[in-house]
Amino acid sequence: MKTIVGFIGRNIILIPLLIIVFALGARLNELWLSSFAPNRVVVQTSRTIINNLQGIGQLVTVKAEVAKTDVWVSIDQGFLNAGHYSANHIAIGTIESGIDFDQLGEDSVRFENDAYTLILPPPIITSCRIEHIAQNQHSFTLLAADWDMIRQLAQHDAIVQFAHEMIEKGILKMSEEETASRIGSFVSTLTGKPVNVVYKEQTGEIDLPPSCQPDPPSGWDKDENGAWYRV
Repeated sequence: MKTIVGFIGRNIILIPLLIIVFALGARLNELWLSSFAPNRVVVQTSRTIINNLQGIGQLVTVKAEVAKTDVWVSIDQGFLNAGHYSANHIAIGTIESGIDFDQLGEDSVRFENDAYTLILPPPIITSCRIEHIAQNQHSFTLLAADWDMIRQLAQHDAIVQFAHEMIEKGILKMSEEETASRIGSFVSTLTGKPVNVVYKEQTGEIDLPPSCQPDPPSGWDKDENGAWYRV
Protein backbone atom coordinates (compact mmCIF):
# COMPACT_ATOMS: atom_id res chain seq x y z
CA MET A 1 0.00 0.00 0.00
CA LYS A 2 2.83 2.37 0.88
CA THR A 3 4.48 1.50 -2.43
CA ILE A 4 1.35 2.46 -4.38
CA VAL A 5 0.96 5.70 -2.45
CA GLY A 6 4.63 6.49 -3.02
CA PHE A 7 4.34 5.80 -6.75
CA ILE A 8 1.33 8.11 -7.03
CA GLY A 9 3.14 10.79 -5.04
CA ARG A 10 6.20 10.67 -7.27
CA ASN A 11 4.08 10.74 -10.46
CA ILE A 12 1.35 13.11 -9.36
CA ILE A 13 1.89 15.23 -12.48
CA LEU A 14 2.71 12.42 -14.93
CA ILE A 15 -0.46 10.39 -14.30
CA PRO A 16 -2.94 13.14 -15.34
CA LEU A 17 -0.80 13.79 -18.42
CA LEU A 18 -0.98 10.10 -19.37
CA ILE A 19 -4.77 10.11 -18.94
CA ILE A 20 -5.06 13.18 -21.17
CA VAL A 21 -2.76 11.60 -23.80
CA PHE A 22 -4.79 8.36 -23.86
CA ALA A 23 -8.10 10.24 -24.13
CA LEU A 24 -6.74 12.45 -26.90
CA GLY A 25 -5.39 9.41 -28.75
CA ALA A 26 -8.74 7.63 -28.56
CA ARG A 27 -10.51 10.71 -29.88
CA LEU A 28 -8.02 11.13 -32.76
CA ASN A 29 -8.44 7.44 -33.64
CA GLU A 30 -12.22 7.85 -33.68
CA LEU A 31 -11.94 10.88 -35.97
CA TRP A 32 -9.53 9.01 -38.26
CA LEU A 33 -11.86 6.03 -38.59
CA SER A 34 -14.88 8.26 -39.18
CA SER A 35 -13.09 9.93 -42.06
CA PHE A 36 -13.49 6.67 -44.04
CA ALA A 37 -17.24 6.37 -43.35
CA PRO A 38 -19.64 7.87 -45.92
CA ASN A 39 -21.18 11.03 -44.53
CA ARG A 40 -22.83 12.21 -47.74
CA VAL A 41 -24.82 10.23 -50.29
CA VAL A 42 -25.94 11.67 -53.62
CA VAL A 43 -28.68 9.96 -55.65
CA GLN A 44 -29.14 11.16 -59.23
CA THR A 45 -32.00 10.01 -61.41
CA SER A 46 -33.16 10.79 -64.92
CA ARG A 47 -36.52 12.32 -65.79
CA THR A 48 -39.51 10.01 -65.40
CA ILE A 49 -40.75 8.66 -68.73
CA ILE A 50 -44.49 7.95 -68.94
CA ASN A 51 -44.97 5.03 -71.30
CA ASN A 52 -48.72 4.68 -71.02
CA LEU A 53 -51.75 6.04 -69.18
CA GLN A 54 -54.80 3.82 -69.20
CA GLY A 55 -58.06 3.87 -67.30
CA ILE A 56 -58.88 0.61 -65.55
CA GLY A 57 -62.53 -0.29 -65.15
CA GLN A 58 -61.98 -2.66 -62.26
CA LEU A 59 -63.37 -2.89 -58.75
CA VAL A 60 -60.90 -4.40 -56.29
CA THR A 61 -62.81 -6.07 -53.47
CA VAL A 62 -60.22 -8.34 -51.82
CA LYS A 63 -56.56 -7.72 -51.06
CA ALA A 64 -54.41 -10.54 -49.69
CA GLU A 65 -51.04 -9.91 -48.05
CA VAL A 66 -48.87 -12.99 -48.49
CA ALA A 67 -45.35 -14.06 -47.58
CA LYS A 68 -42.83 -16.83 -48.16
CA THR A 69 -39.87 -17.32 -45.84
CA ASP A 70 -38.03 -19.92 -47.93
CA VAL A 71 -37.56 -19.18 -51.63
CA TRP A 72 -34.38 -21.11 -52.34
CA VAL A 73 -32.53 -20.59 -55.64
CA SER A 74 -29.36 -22.43 -56.66
CA ILE A 75 -27.31 -22.20 -59.85
CA ASP A 76 -24.96 -24.88 -61.19
CA GLN A 77 -22.11 -23.73 -63.38
CA GLY A 78 -18.47 -24.33 -64.16
CA PHE A 79 -16.39 -27.49 -64.57
CA LEU A 80 -17.52 -30.20 -62.14
CA ASN A 81 -20.01 -27.67 -60.80
CA ALA A 82 -17.20 -25.67 -59.19
CA GLY A 83 -19.18 -22.46 -59.60
CA HIS A 84 -22.31 -23.67 -57.80
CA TYR A 85 -23.90 -21.04 -55.58
CA SER A 86 -27.26 -20.52 -53.89
CA ALA A 87 -29.23 -18.21 -51.62
CA ASN A 88 -32.49 -18.16 -49.71
CA HIS A 89 -35.08 -15.36 -49.89
CA ILE A 90 -37.93 -13.94 -47.88
CA ALA A 91 -40.67 -12.56 -50.14
CA ILE A 92 -43.66 -10.44 -49.12
CA GLY A 93 -46.35 -9.63 -51.65
CA THR A 94 -49.91 -8.51 -52.33
CA ILE A 95 -52.54 -10.21 -54.48
CA GLU A 96 -55.72 -8.31 -55.35
CA SER A 97 -58.93 -9.59 -56.90
CA GLY A 98 -62.20 -8.06 -58.01
CA ILE A 99 -64.55 -7.47 -60.92
CA ASP A 100 -63.79 -6.21 -64.43
CA PHE A 101 -66.52 -3.67 -65.19
CA ASP A 102 -65.43 -3.51 -68.83
CA GLN A 103 -67.25 -6.82 -69.28
CA LEU A 104 -70.62 -5.37 -68.25
CA GLY A 105 -73.24 -4.85 -70.94
CA GLU A 106 -76.89 -3.94 -71.43
CA ASP A 107 -77.96 -7.42 -70.30
CA SER A 108 -76.09 -7.09 -67.00
CA VAL A 109 -79.05 -5.48 -65.23
CA ARG A 110 -82.59 -6.87 -65.13
CA PHE A 111 -85.70 -5.57 -63.39
CA GLU A 112 -88.35 -8.19 -62.80
CA ASN A 113 -91.01 -8.68 -60.12
CA ASP A 114 -90.14 -5.32 -58.53
CA ALA A 115 -86.51 -6.39 -57.93
CA TYR A 116 -83.17 -5.88 -59.64
CA THR A 117 -80.87 -8.67 -60.76
CA LEU A 118 -77.23 -7.81 -61.43
CA ILE A 119 -75.41 -10.27 -63.67
CA LEU A 120 -71.67 -9.80 -63.16
CA PRO A 121 -68.64 -11.41 -64.81
CA PRO A 122 -66.73 -13.91 -62.70
CA PRO A 123 -64.14 -12.35 -60.38
CA ILE A 124 -60.55 -12.14 -61.57
CA ILE A 125 -57.11 -11.54 -60.14
CA THR A 126 -56.58 -7.84 -60.83
CA SER A 127 -52.93 -7.41 -59.79
CA CYS A 128 -49.91 -9.04 -58.17
CA ARG A 129 -46.85 -7.37 -56.73
CA ILE A 130 -43.86 -8.04 -54.52
CA GLU A 131 -43.68 -5.50 -51.72
CA HIS A 132 -40.34 -6.66 -50.30
CA ILE A 133 -37.76 -9.37 -50.94
CA ALA A 134 -34.70 -10.03 -48.81
CA GLN A 135 -31.81 -12.37 -49.58
CA ASN A 136 -29.92 -14.40 -46.98
CA GLN A 137 -28.00 -17.66 -46.41
CA HIS A 138 -25.53 -17.13 -49.24
CA SER A 139 -23.51 -20.22 -50.12
CA PHE A 140 -19.78 -20.36 -50.72
CA THR A 141 -18.64 -20.43 -54.35
CA LEU A 142 -15.28 -20.69 -56.10
CA LEU A 143 -16.38 -18.48 -59.01
CA ALA A 144 -18.07 -15.10 -59.28
CA ALA A 145 -21.73 -15.15 -58.22
CA ASP A 146 -24.50 -12.97 -59.61
CA TRP A 147 -26.56 -12.54 -56.46
CA ASP A 148 -28.88 -9.99 -58.03
CA MET A 149 -29.79 -12.44 -60.79
CA ILE A 150 -30.65 -15.05 -58.17
CA ARG A 151 -32.88 -12.50 -56.47
CA GLN A 152 -34.67 -11.79 -59.75
CA LEU A 153 -35.33 -15.50 -60.31
CA ALA A 154 -36.66 -15.84 -56.77
CA GLN A 155 -38.94 -12.82 -57.17
CA HIS A 156 -40.32 -14.12 -60.48
CA ASP A 157 -41.21 -17.52 -59.04
CA ALA A 158 -42.59 -16.05 -55.80
CA ILE A 159 -45.07 -13.74 -57.51
CA VAL A 160 -46.33 -16.49 -59.85
CA GLN A 161 -46.72 -18.92 -56.94
CA PHE A 162 -48.51 -16.30 -54.85
CA ALA A 163 -51.15 -15.84 -57.57
CA HIS A 164 -51.85 -19.54 -58.08
CA GLU A 165 -51.83 -20.35 -54.37
CA MET A 166 -54.32 -17.59 -53.57
CA ILE A 167 -56.65 -18.86 -56.30
CA GLU A 168 -56.45 -22.32 -54.72
CA LYS A 169 -57.20 -20.80 -51.31
CA GLY A 170 -60.42 -19.23 -52.64
CA ILE A 171 -59.62 -15.55 -53.13
CA LEU A 172 -62.00 -15.41 -56.12
CA LYS A 173 -64.84 -16.85 -54.05
CA MET A 174 -64.14 -14.22 -51.42
CA SER A 175 -64.38 -11.57 -54.14
CA GLU A 176 -67.78 -12.93 -55.18
CA GLU A 177 -69.13 -12.59 -51.67
CA GLU A 178 -67.56 -9.17 -51.02
CA THR A 179 -68.72 -7.74 -54.36
CA ALA A 180 -72.26 -9.06 -53.96
CA SER A 181 -72.49 -7.54 -50.50
CA ARG A 182 -71.14 -4.12 -51.42
CA ILE A 183 -72.72 -3.61 -54.84
CA GLY A 184 -76.00 -5.17 -53.80
CA SER A 185 -76.23 -2.89 -50.77
CA PHE A 186 -75.31 0.18 -52.85
CA VAL A 187 -77.89 -0.45 -55.60
CA SER A 188 -80.57 -1.34 -53.06
CA THR A 189 -79.94 1.91 -51.16
CA LEU A 190 -79.95 3.88 -54.43
CA THR A 191 -83.15 2.40 -55.86
CA GLY A 192 -85.03 1.29 -52.77
CA LYS A 193 -85.59 -2.10 -54.40
CA PRO A 194 -84.35 -5.60 -53.52
CA VAL A 195 -81.19 -6.59 -55.38
CA ASN A 196 -79.97 -10.06 -56.34
CA VAL A 197 -76.39 -10.47 -57.54
CA VAL A 198 -75.44 -13.44 -59.72
CA TYR A 199 -72.26 -14.28 -61.62
CA LYS A 200 -71.64 -15.63 -65.07
CA GLU A 201 -70.06 -19.05 -65.16
CA GLN A 202 -66.28 -19.21 -65.42
CA THR A 203 -65.32 -20.80 -68.73
CA GLY A 204 -61.83 -22.01 -69.54
CA GLU A 205 -58.73 -21.23 -67.51
CA ILE A 206 -58.50 -18.22 -65.24
CA ASP A 207 -56.59 -15.46 -66.99
CA LEU A 208 -53.93 -13.69 -64.98
CA PRO A 209 -52.91 -10.06 -65.60
CA PRO A 210 -49.37 -9.25 -66.78
CA SER A 211 -48.35 -8.26 -63.25
CA CYS A 212 -48.92 -11.89 -62.18
CA GLN A 213 -46.99 -13.27 -65.18
CA PRO A 214 -43.82 -11.15 -65.32
CA ASP A 215 -41.30 -11.62 -68.09
CA PRO A 216 -38.36 -13.86 -67.15
CA PRO A 217 -35.13 -12.10 -66.16
CA SER A 218 -32.93 -11.19 -69.11
CA GLY A 219 -31.05 -14.21 -70.46
CA TRP A 220 -33.26 -16.81 -68.75
CA ASP A 221 -36.26 -18.95 -69.65
CA LYS A 222 -38.10 -22.02 -68.36
CA ASP A 223 -38.37 -25.46 -69.91
CA GLU A 224 -41.53 -27.55 -70.06
CA ASN A 225 -40.84 -28.89 -66.55
CA GLY A 226 -40.59 -25.43 -65.06
CA ALA A 227 -36.80 -25.49 -64.59
CA TRP A 228 -34.78 -22.36 -65.36
CA TYR A 229 -32.11 -22.44 -68.07
CA ARG A 230 -29.91 -19.82 -69.74
CA VAL A 231 -31.04 -18.73 -73.18
